[in-house]
Amino acid sequence: MQKLNRDSSRISILNGSQMGIEFEFYSNLEIEETQKALSKLLNRKIKVEDKAHSDFQPSKDVFKMEPDMSGGKGLIELVTGPMPYRDARLVIIKMLGWIKANGYTTDRASIHLNMSFNPDFLIDPMMVSKMNILKFILEFDEKRVYKYFPNRENSTYAKSIKWVMPKNEAFYYNENLISSDNFTFANTKYYGINFEKAQKNYLEFRYIGGKDYEKRGDDILHLAEMFIMSVWKSCFNPKFTAENKIEMKRILQKNAPLSAVLKDYTAVNKHWPKIHILVDLQDNPQVIRVQWERFKLKVLDLLSNGGMEEGTINYDSDFSGVQVKDGKFKTSYLLDGFEFVDCELSGNIENCDLYGCKIKGAQILRSNLYQGTEVWDSKVESSFVHGSCTLNNCFVFGRDGIFKGKMNGGIFREGGVGPHVRFSDETEVIVSKKIKA
Repeated sequence: MQKLNRDSSRISILNGSQMGIEFEFYSNLEIEETQKALSKLLNRKIKVEDKAHSDFQPSKDVFKMEPDMSGGKGLIELVTGPMPYRDARLVIIKMLGWIKANGYTTDRASIHLNMSFNPDFLIDPMMVSKMNILKFILEFDEKRVYKYFPNRENSTYAKSIKWVMPKNEAFYYNENLISSDNFTFANTKYYGINFEKAQKNYLEFRYIGGKDYEKRGDDILHLAEMFIMSVWKSCFNPKFTAENKIEMKRILQKNAPLSAVLKDYTAVNKHWPKIHILVDLQDNPQVIRVQWERFKLKVLDLLSNGGMEEGTINYDSDFSGVQVKDGKFKTSYLLDGFEFVDCELSGNIENCDLYGCKIKGAQILRSNLYQGTEVWDSKVESSFVHGSCTLNNCFVFGRDGIFKGKMNGGIFREGGVGPHVRFSDETEVIVSKKIKA
């Protein structure tokens, strides 16, 4: 078998690649009927799971289908195993055609493409796991992706990978000394590309999706091949080029206000005039400067990951905690370990305390909801919900969660419930366990 190399043709590279696919869609049929129809269409066994992110690992011959409540009741996810790209192309074409005829998609639906190469065709089977991720970020033509799917540019689940920050605020950029060791870059699953998968020798591309994506077959296949070729090029050209250096400079200039925040807290008010910084509820410049080193990274998270536009940020020096009052957030990619009071939020929220907040289209994990917090169209996992709070069209799950509030519509998958819990007639309650008041 001839191994692929730097000079291999495009068709050889595509033929040597592998792809696994995750389709999120709504079916007009019951899940059992959907399973039978797709099994026949794709000529594969399809295992139906009763919960999302099940442990079963699909293969090229056995796929899995499971509910995905990120898009509300009825959203289904079909997950394939890795297969040769030529086979994956046929699966994509057939699936999109079936969805057009028998289902639909919304803004909450997407396709994830898990891209790798057949190790039998490679000189180095672990090539993807060894790639220079920073080099790839600088080289990747993300504008081209957004040209085809502009609706995904500000997606909570597919943040732009063009985010690079110096690790050291005293860093001086030298284009001749670019090193991954000097920078922080896309490092969570909520980016357009999930680089965490690189350690497993593949990359997950999360850009594609949105309402009626099933009608975009040519565009999806075009981008799929672009993803493959981009990874190949980056793996075989590890050195930073002149174009890479120009792109690095552009990104750093774009993020210059964030870098300035790390050096001096007054940069917050300069670049975000509607945001105010306090320490122990006091606007004392001397005290803030002394304490700034202790909480500046949390402020950076609010500005960068949270997209915070206005509100008050307070550092509680007694508890080393950061509180946000009257905060408004454009798009939150990941907010972890904050106390929010009277804030408007969306996106990914973890390990937070929420008081009197308005939350829409979020994934809430291991958090506490109090004082009349209202939530719409969200996933609430392993969280405490006080009796004063209301969830609308949400999916609640996690056996260690406790729910004492009101729920309109949606699905209560599992968890403990208080004695005065209120479920509407439209709420589907699957497994609940009564707890003491």
